[in-house]
Amino acid sequence: MRRLIGLLLVVLGAGALIGDVLAAEDGFRLRAVGEVWFQLHPDSLQLLQPALERHVAVWLWDPVMLTLLTWPLAPVLAVPGLLLLFLRRKKKTGLDFKS
Repeated sequence: MRRLIGLLLVVLGAGALIGDVLAAEDGFRLRAVGEVWFQLHPDSLQLLQPALERHVAVWLWDPVMLTLLTWPLAPVLAVPGLLLLFLRRKKKTGLDFKS
């Protein structure tokens, strides 16, 4: 399951990067998480602040979410995906003798 989620995040990150490259008319720039979120579903983004402040923690909106919303989308998706893909469990060695 970990590998599937990692692969999905990497594919979404690559798709975001390709979308940024194809949308570049005046010059290449990576779109921010908040910008893409607002384009996809502005109402949910506007509801996020009061929901976090009332039900989770006031400090989670500012500075945590505000910082995350300004980060570029492609690496925000791809980096955790790569970490999930490359994190491995310890391999069992053949030297484990149980009697």
